[in-house]
Amino acid sequence: MSNSGLWTEVADLVAILRKRWNSGRYLRAFASGEPWESLTLSVKAPTATDLLEHLEAARDWRARFERDSQSAGRAKWTVEYRTIQSRHLGSNQVPARVVIESLDQLCRLLGTAAQVRSLNEMLERTGEEVPELLPWLRSHPLVAVEHAVIWPDLLATVAWIRDNEDDSLYLRHIDVSGVDTKFVENNQRLLTRLLEATLPSDQRESLPASSDFARRFGYRSRPYYTRLRLLDPTDSPFPPGVTEIALRTDELAQVPLPARRIFVVENEVSYLAFPAVEDAVVVFGSGFALTNTLDLPWLAAKDVVYWGDIDTYGFDILDRLRSRLAHVTSILMDPDTLIAHRRQWVLEPSPTNRQLAHLTPEECALYTDLVEDRYGHHVRLEQERVRFGLVRRTVSVANLPAPARHRPRVS
Repeated sequence: MSNSGLWTEVADLVAILRKRWNSGRYLRAFASGEPWESLTLSVKAPTATDLLEHLEAARDWRARFERDSQSAGRAKWTVEYRTIQSRHLGSNQVPARVVIESLDQLCRLLGTAAQVRSLNEMLERTGEEVPELLPWLRSHPLVAVEHAVIWPDLLATVAWIRDNEDDSLYLRHIDVSGVDTKFVENNQRLLTRLLEATLPSDQRESLPASSDFARRFGYRSRPYYTRLRLLDPTDSPFPPGVTEIALRTDELAQVPLPARRIFVVENEVSYLAFPAVEDAVVVFGSGFALTNTLDLPWLAAKDVVYWGDIDTYGFDILDRLRSRLAHVTSILMDPDTLIAHRRQWVLEPSPTNRQLAHLTPEECALYTDLVEDRYGHHVRLEQERVRFGLVRRTVSVANLPAPARHRPRVS
């Protein structure tokens, strides 16, 4: 607004129209075939008092408004006037409202004609190739227009997936000209919406509740792998000389390890340097606690020992692991280990303060101390900084605490 915000400028009206356009209301109406209704916007103009007190400013405003309502000699809209009667100034006309009489006129004003043309082409193509998507397209025209360049590839991908129900395929098997796995990965959120829109509601509700695009639509997901080292080669299920392997977790599930004790270690160097322990295996964590444990049913019969960083996320991972395997114990995640390595403390970048319901009282106390900065600001002891002599003594069979079944802490 000009004159301290008293009178409407053309730019104010254009801003209102652009905001409405960006809401998608006009494209939705066009896509649905709704007839155009004249669009009217009110104009706040000078009053009789304004004319008396600010006559020159009012005249300048009207001249500017009428000038800005033209573009290249063509009216942007129809300006309707009202008459102000004044005993001192007589009759004066001021703009009262503007009227946009067609979608074409609105598009010329906003420079959005290309969007309408694109949407029209997309509607025609979608109706020919995947007509089930027309209701979605009419409801989400802005989203579609934003992807106009790749819309043909999106349609072809949706059609191919719709017509191929073989559940033994990976996404790599999608065979569409110009489409590769990267295309699917980069556009999986939109493809999810489009594929769901092609299904009847009962089939849509029966889809697996997964954020994994492949799994949700019946494709095989990339397998998880478990990397482990034998700490005691006696009675090894693997070929002679092999002490370290990485196997698909679903296949490892069929190879129950003879070892009685399983150590889970988050840091790779600590994993590689882990001391020899009788009747034991060490697993490289790297997400193991959060992904693989449910796929290895024989873990339930093993003594599982977790060693992670002494920081809030180390205890968070331990909590998640124990939520799946209640009998997990922890080592080297206690106040004595932390205090003994004060010179090795570093800063934890972004601690969590999530409520952890599966820690022992001792673990919970240390976790709370870390959250509340009892030892200092965001204290963290990474496991590779723990002295190796302490690691060796702790994991030796003689000193390792007997496995215990932990009762989850009640929060």
